[in-house]
Amino acid sequence: MRFHHSARLPALAAGTLLCSLPVAADVWHHAVTAPFTGEYDSNPAMATANEKSVWRAKFSPSYTLTRTSGADEFKAGLVLNLERSSDESLSASRQDPGLLLGWQRQTETGEFGLLARYDEASTRVTELDESGLLAVDGTRVTRSLAGKWRTALGERSSLAADAAYRNVSFDGGSLIDYTNLAGGVTYSYALSERVEPFMRATASHNDPDAVRSSSNYYSALGGLKWKATERLDWTVQAGVGRTTGNNGDSGWQGGLGLHYAIPRGELTLDVGRTVNPSSEGGFAESDQVKGSWGYAIDERTRSGIDATWRDYKGTTPSTTQQLGAWLNRELTPFWNARLSYRYKLRQQDGQPDASSNLLGLTLIYTHPDL
Repeated sequence: MRFHHSARLPALAAGTLLCSLPVAADVWHHAVTAPFTGEYDSNPAMATANEKSVWRAKFSPSYTLTRTSGADEFKAGLVLNLERSSDESLSASRQDPGLLLGWQRQTETGEFGLLARYDEASTRVTELDESGLLAVDGTRVTRSLAGKWRTALGERSSLAADAAYRNVSFDGGSLIDYTNLAGGVTYSYALSERVEPFMRATASHNDPDAVRSSSNYYSALGGLKWKATERLDWTVQAGVGRTTGNNGDSGWQGGLGLHYAIPRGELTLDVGRTVNPSSEGGFAESDQVKGSWGYAIDERTRSGIDATWRDYKGTTPSTTQQLGAWLNRELTPFWNARLSYRYKLRQQDGQPDASSNLLGLTLIYTHPDL
């Protein structure tokens, strides 16, 4: 198991603030989740020829501790993702830890808080899902510290600010380690209980740990939150952004979000263009369409489907598509069984298409309050 000393810094910063809070009547909650999964993957390497399959066994126990003391809430969490493979040459066995430490305080006019995280995960899985890149079967380590603040300026208006530090490193392969500093300010004004326009400005600085120089990204957007009915919510936003540094460029970004509560279920849809730090260096633009549908068949059985299409416009452009379906059955108040399927497709100009099929059966133990 790999714990890096630099992961302690954001946790200590948040912990120091938490320990300084005044003591009040405390309420403690302990939660445990332990999913056991058997999974078949038809093409873990996303090879375009000579595809080989693998079986995996996964166990991901997690523990969350929450303390509420007056206006303050403290949360700590630990997860360990264990994975064993039937063929180590195709899919390496893994033992990835994850840690979080957070604090949030409610004020008379708003809230503020901090959240520190440390995560290890498969580089191959995370990069394919987030940017469509093919990577070696290594480890991506992410250390982050984020803060948020929000206050009401009046009966209808509010002002919010957020800032985040994120360091990403890769074990093996040619991807570039980087450090990102980002922040944003949002002003919103409620015209009514259903309509709330807003404006947002952001800035992001990306510093690759390589010969490449650093770069910045700035954006300004305007948007609208609209509660059309008791069941239907819309969010729309659009604006412009500009990248400075190597290969500086400007363009539009924005998106459309929908949430519709149907009888015994819900439907969500997100369409948009974003610019994010890239493991190839600098920033990369991507267009995405993502939708999901969940439905309660009865009091103990739920099902759902989801689909994602992403067009990544980085140094190695690619298009990825994913389609998933799941069925969950509550066996007892503490045990659930889940059957899931996922299809992945990756397309790149000048290369044959690559695809894989994942089929999994999971037994989940959950105790929400020990």
